[in-house]
Amino acid sequence: MSATYPFEPDYAVRPGQILEERMKVRGLSPAELAPRCGMSEALVSGVISGISPIDLEIAQRLERVLDLDSRIWLGIEANYRSHLARSGEKRAAEQPST
Repeated sequence: MSATYPFEPDYAVRPGQILEERMKVRGLSPAELAPRCGMSEALVSGVISGISPIDLEIAQRLERVLDLDSRIWLGIEANYRSHLARSGEKRAAEQPST
């Protein structure tokens, strides 16, 4: 009987990293992208930094402007948030109890 080893990467790409790359390719700053997407510059910056999650509405707005399907944006976001949750659980389990 062979052992099964689940694939569990120790990192996840922050959606903001992808957003920054797409913006760079198009030569856009957050101040330029925001009005094109109908969002505030603060929200765009929040997504870039990982503070603001990408929800369906944001994903659809990014899709229209940056030509990357909203399902991809949502998948990257879900993977990132899931990784953060698993990492937090793992750190909590590894801390010695007092």
